[in-house]
Amino acid sequence: MAEVDDAAAVSGKRELIRHLVATGQRHLFGLPGSSMVAPLNELQSTDIEFVPAIHESVAVAAADGYARVAGHATVLLYMLPGMANGLGNLYNAWRDESPLTVIASQQATRHRSIDATVGEADLVGLARPFTRLAHEIAPGMDLGFWLERARAVSTGQVPGPVFLSIPENVFDEPVTVTNSRASRNDCAIVPDVAKVAEALGEAERPLIVVGGQLRRFGGAQVLEDLSEKHGIAVAYEPGFQDRLGIAPGHENAFGNLLLLPEMEAEADVVVVLGGRLLLEAHPRPAWFAGATFLAHVNADPFKLEETKVADWACACDPAQFVRTLHGTMTEFEGQEAVRARRKAWLDTLRAQSGSGSGDQAFASYACVVGALHDALDQGWVVDEAVMASPVLHAALSSLDGRRYVGTAGGSLGWGPAAAAGVAIASGEPVTCIVGDGALRFGALGLWTIRSCNLPVTIVVLDNGGYGSTRFFERQYVARLQERGGGNPPGYLGSNLRDAGSTVESIIEGFGIPVSVVREGEDPREAVERAWAARIRGPNAVVVQMGFE
Repeated sequence: MAEVDDAAAVSGKRELIRHLVATGQRHLFGLPGSSMVAPLNELQSTDIEFVPAIHESVAVAAADGYARVAGHATVLLYMLPGMANGLGNLYNAWRDESPLTVIASQQATRHRSIDATVGEADLVGLARPFTRLAHEIAPGMDLGFWLERARAVSTGQVPGPVFLSIPENVFDEPVTVTNSRASRNDCAIVPDVAKVAEALGEAERPLIVVGGQLRRFGGAQVLEDLSEKHGIAVAYEPGFQDRLGIAPGHENAFGNLLLLPEMEAEADVVVVLGGRLLLEAHPRPAWFAGATFLAHVNADPFKLEETKVADWACACDPAQFVRTLHGTMTEFEGQEAVRARRKAWLDTLRAQSGSGSGDQAFASYACVVGALHDALDQGWVVDEAVMASPVLHAALSSLDGRRYVGTAGGSLGWGPAAAAGVAIASGEPVTCIVGDGALRFGALGLWTIRSCNLPVTIVVLDNGGYGSTRFFERQYVARLQERGGGNPPGYLGSNLRDAGSTVESIIEGFGIPVSVVREGEDPREAVERAWAARIRGPNAVVVQMGFE
């Protein structure tokens, strides 16, 4: 039951700031514009620090990075321009289930029309596909209720970004204030894992494919114990990762499945745990053709419906699932013959590891990212290395995978701003690993890193443009040539070797010192110097690589 307390009626701006203070938010991100000046003026009376950006995509990505460490964040945007500019990184946050509240200003209610005034649009319709809740506040509505509801949804059983559109006049007019009970569903479903436990217990070549959701839900350590105890191979889901579901240095962690074709072909029982089982941009129609049993576990039932390839599926907390599975599999201990065959398979896989996919496009990154093998032991890692990301996963050697942050969305330009948010939330140093294309997309995030003087080292893998696009063009040309036609690769728009500013000059333009490692040189010394110096502020290392 909710009771209206007219005596406690306050303006919308004060209710928004009251909510931020009451929920313990220490930072607020944004690039708000003229229609958001009222709450920003009110913010001055609090201890909350406003983190500014010079582009809305930066504001969203910085808040996203912050939320992944702190558990939640709020970002303010300006009407349609701000919402549209931030949409690519909102999509990244949506893909990665990031607990983020996005608030955009809207035209004053008395002036609302059919998208006719400057900056006005159907913001709710724009945000809805990439949020778990999207709503516009009308005058007189209980703003506090909607703020609390948005936060509860964003941090709920299946986390993700939420969106509120607030007309300018709502900030200055009285809003309804109610006292309502807060409803939270914290009841974790305990799944029946008997069938999965039996299949894994009897398998000779079992494989667990883990997504970032397991790390975010708190089950990574249990998976590491399960894998070690029962001799089960673990690989990251193919493609990009938002978090690492197992420590990269664990003895049974084999890196990204994208570079493990032998493992994928030979596994007889497979459990996909907290992942999507879909490749970004180029999904395969089927996986694990040799497996006799395939299970898929995800907290979000919609992600299970996306795959349609599993023999057994369960929508539940993946951490609760792996805890239950670990306890159930005790009855399969002591099967020495099965353990011996598993060990033989794992030894074979370890002997094959490091060979990658055999494609030069991946192998060329190995010597560069090898210099970053202990980056997770030096602080947080924010990964937007794109083509190099799967190779980086294999190169990392830390026994603690908690401080890795990436995005499965693939909307470029996320990394530098996300690194700023991670550094602010954690208070620890960050290594931001980006391709030169991603750096150009996200260069405006360097301003926030510099203005806040954050301990961030940006490592740029510079191959002269968009290496992933060139990779796919070469594959396309090869298919054309097999049919006897086609032009040679032209790399139109993806060859930036002689176009515009160099990567190092872009970074230096934001006042960040840069060292350049020439092609063929070992970048380790430059990276170590940068790590040692970032206590004084941000720096960068540009590692030049071969174009092909």
